[in-house]
Amino acid sequence: MATTALDKDQNSTPMRIKLNRRGWVVLVGIPVFLLTLAATFFVTMFSNSVMASVQQPTGVEAVEVTVLPGDTLWGLASEFSEGYDMESAVRQIAELNSLEGSTLQAGQTLYIPVAE
Repeated sequence: MATTALDKDQNSTPMRIKLNRRGWVVLVGIPVFLLTLAATFFVTMFSNSVMASVQQPTGVEAVEVTVLPGDTLWGLASEFSEGYDMESAVRQIAELNSLEGSTLQAGQTLYIPVAE
């Protein structure tokens, strides 16, 4: 059995650790923060309220038009989209038909939204 020698200034009581404010933050605050973060994650993950709809999505009513020589996007928009603002009608026609530019080819088929 091993024995330890004690200095005359040292007593046999165990050392006590004294924590300052930073020590308490590390010891208590960080684990509490991490547990709160994990609980928030799990609550939001399992309480997501996404639901499928039984209704059919409403689309845009459109007419199918074949492009003639000399037709422009602006001209088709002004002819068929009377209830719309012309700039938004041109933008909507381009988006609906996945057009990358404003050049149209004769014989091309376009869908043009019409006001109901």
